[in-house]
Amino acid sequence: MTGPATGKFQLEAKVLLLSGSKKKKVEDAMVYIHLMGYARARVTHLDIEHRALGKLIHRGMGNFLDIEGVKGGIIIWPKLERQIEFFGEEMVVQGLAVLSPILNEVLKEGETTRTWVGRKFDGIYIGFRRNEIAKLERLAAEKFGARPLEHLIGPP
Repeated sequence: MTGPATGKFQLEAKVLLLSGSKKKKVEDAMVYIHLMGYARARVTHLDIEHRALGKLIHRGMGNFLDIEGVKGGIIIWPKLERQIEFFGEEMVVQGLAVLSPILNEVLKEGETTRTWVGRKFDGIYIGFRRNEIAKLERLAAEKFGARPLEHLIGPP
């Protein structure tokens, strides 16, 4: 589900497209912790929502990508550079930075993980591994007072 919803908690974040030494801010991008059991989420994940971001991953597709913890957030490293049109400007995207200090509680600076990044309507999502999911759920409990609704999902 795109946009605000019950069980989705917006993080104060800045999203940047990385192209060589250039960084292009994705204005109005929204970043959410989306808890399992709410708004059709089968697993807790991180949503990064903006129409332009869907161009980074083919429709209906996803990939296991490297995610790196950096100072103040994370960087998603696509397998291949993608040439996209971003509001009238052609650019070759080599990475996507999601800058929110809270994300360093999920991946510390210098830590990496390889996990599923998929495309959704108006954005992408990161389906972290169990260790990172537990950290996202702990953050949601501490910062927003919310827990996943596991009992509504049933066994895997």
